[in-house]
Amino acid sequence: MITSLTKKYEVEQRIDVKIRMRDGVRLSTDLYLPKGKGPFPVILSRTPYGNHDSLRLAAKVWFAQRGFAYAFQDCRGRHDSEGEWEPFRSEKKDAFDTIAWLAKQDFSNGNIGMMGGSYKGYCSWIAAPDGHRSLKAIVPLVPLPDPVINVPYQNGAFFWNMIVWGLMVFGKTNQNLANINWNKFYTYLPLRKLDEAVGMQSKTWQNWMDHPTFDKWWKEVSYMHQWNRVKIPVMHICGWYDDDGISTYKNFPGMRLNAGSPKARDAQKLIIGCWAHKLNVTSKVGEIDFGPKALIDMNSIILKFFARHLAGEKHAGGVEPRCRIFIMGENKWHGVSDWPIPKAATTRFYLHSNGNANSLLGDGVMSEKKPSAPEKTDRYTYDPKDPVPYVTDPISLQLGEASDQQAIERRMDVLVYSTLPLKKDVIICGRVFAELYISTDAPGTDFTGKLVDVWPNGKAIQLSDGIQRTEFRNSLEKPEWLSAGKVYKVIVDMWATGMRFLKGHQIRLEISSSAVPKFSPHLNTDTDQADETKPRIAHQVVYHTKEYPSALIVDIVPEKALGSEIKP
Repeated sequence: MITSLTKKYEVEQRIDVKIRMRDGVRLSTDLYLPKGKGPFPVILSRTPYGNHDSLRLAAKVWFAQRGFAYAFQDCRGRHDSEGEWEPFRSEKKDAFDTIAWLAKQDFSNGNIGMMGGSYKGYCSWIAAPDGHRSLKAIVPLVPLPDPVINVPYQNGAFFWNMIVWGLMVFGKTNQNLANINWNKFYTYLPLRKLDEAVGMQSKTWQNWMDHPTFDKWWKEVSYMHQWNRVKIPVMHICGWYDDDGISTYKNFPGMRLNAGSPKARDAQKLIIGCWAHKLNVTSKVGEIDFGPKALIDMNSIILKFFARHLAGEKHAGGVEPRCRIFIMGENKWHGVSDWPIPKAATTRFYLHSNGNANSLLGDGVMSEKKPSAPEKTDRYTYDPKDPVPYVTDPISLQLGEASDQQAIERRMDVLVYSTLPLKKDVIICGRVFAELYISTDAPGTDFTGKLVDVWPNGKAIQLSDGIQRTEFRNSLEKPEWLSAGKVYKVIVDMWATGMRFLKGHQIRLEISSSAVPKFSPHLNTDTDQADETKPRIAHQVVYHTKEYPSALIVDIVPEKALGSEIKP
């Protein structure tokens, strides 16, 4: 066998190899090659962050020592590569040309795989639809989805933290973020000039401000509508607290149903841990330590996947499940046949109150009983100048952790609905939505949702959250403005979770209209949000009646459907 689970080869490195693209631009690529009789399968990673990073370098050498040639490339316009850096715009063509070059090299067996996390995961995905014939498999870890689904826009709302990322990758090399007081920019207006406020004049930022809808400009760099053009195996990897997790939650089931061949549909693999965006580096996320089983031998799992699809080699280890899922609360791994889990029951927890669900001190409750008698509506005032805070450190580029929400839940502009203390454990694993019936006196506004695990001592630990800009409730391509007082259905996508809610705990839903600094606050106007400087107050109403049954929607998994614990 060429590949090995243990160190087998010495490594030759070739630094700053310039690979010429179709337009003549040369991209800097570092090669790490096994010393031995080849040819070898090849793994390619493409990065805007610099291919000299010591941590990333260690992983490349690890694979080269075990029989894979590894190519690590600076994206166009970044670090040692030529050309102009513009996020998303040239990654598909540049990946195609790089793969074509790698396939012809004497060290290559002609089979190329791509892998990488975050933006590097996007680089892997965008290369897959109608990709080069030598691209045989990809392993996107915490990849970015289509730009309008998460970054820089999430369901119509602007993902404010992109100003932090935008500054970090501004120019040829990574910029220092430490000398900026980010707090004062959380609600900076106008949003269009935020790039200048933090010290840069960014063409990229201005392009993003010019394209707030899912228009042709964004469609050119999107891939999630092209699953049927992907005919290769994919190993999808993320964590429940990954702030790009929606890509995995959509891509895996999307590929299982729509991949371009039966073989590809059957060859999809999934790993979801408890991790944040920096996956599999610590068992602690926010305030919760998920225990010694949280971390796994990720490299070996990926190696087996690539060995099979790039070298035709199968390493010992028994039959591996299609999906490896970490269930928080019990802190164990389970192997399941598919995800969402086939025998999970989609369940609605309906909202109820006497019209005073404001804050955790209010009377908001949830139950599986649908409203039948008339119930008072819940109301709150949303002021963009005093938005609901979101617990995060923006410079960490990690949005969403297992953090206690009690302080936020004391605000009167946060509606809180909780089940009674559970009489037995409840396993929720799958996609999470809030189906809300709302009205407002603003032509456009936001609604946010957050799923929370409430402990018997009152601690309220965030699990997942989301946002929906109301004027984009039906389509991200064109806004549909609201009429004052009219009732609308708004679905807030809170992505997914895998949680065993323990006996005595409560399941909680928070509803509000802002989450700063995760999202730039809606100014409640029907004007261009990039240039608007005069916010207005919105008066929000949430209905829970027989006619308008607002609800939390989750997948509840029976104990038997979850299966036994596995060692991943």
